Amino acid sequence: MKCPQCGTLNEPKNKFCYECGVEMAVTEVEEVEKPLTAHLFGKEVDVLFFAEPFTEKINGIVNPSPEQKMRYRKDGIVQRIIIESPHASDDSYSTVLAFIRQSKEYLGEEFHEVHYNSFSLPDLKKEYLKLFERVLKMKEKRGDSPKAVDPKTEKK
Repeated sequence: MKCPQCGTLNEPKNKFCYECGVEMAVTEVEEVEKPLTAHLFGKEVDVLFFAEPFTEKINGIVNPSPEQKMRYRKDGIVQRIIIESPHASDDSYSTVLAFIRQSKEYLGEEFHEVHYNSFSLPDLKKEYLKLFERVLKMKEKRGDSPKAVDPKTEKK
């Protein structure tokens, strides 16, 4: 969020400008411009890796068809990967971010990865736990959670 007095960019959660100290006006959440590829982060895909016959250059096919897998079965390797954010410092970061994205989608809220770029891994995990609690409450409210079955009353 941009300070109205000095123009310094501040975190959206800041109540006061960290440069000049003026109170930040409460406005609607700014629309964060996200890269076109942002929706790919956290997705799981299969990649078929293989070496080109004459150049030995490594090539890959994302989510290969059964025919492609069959064609390269001798010279290729299929690997399941999670597409990681360029800001992720390790696999745990991208995994937690993927869980946050899925939780936001379930809750019907918009997910902006840029918002989480400044979070440390422990803070990101705390954020996910808060979302997870909300998801559980929503599931209970919607009736999505499996109900306990009483073995005495269960019909066979």
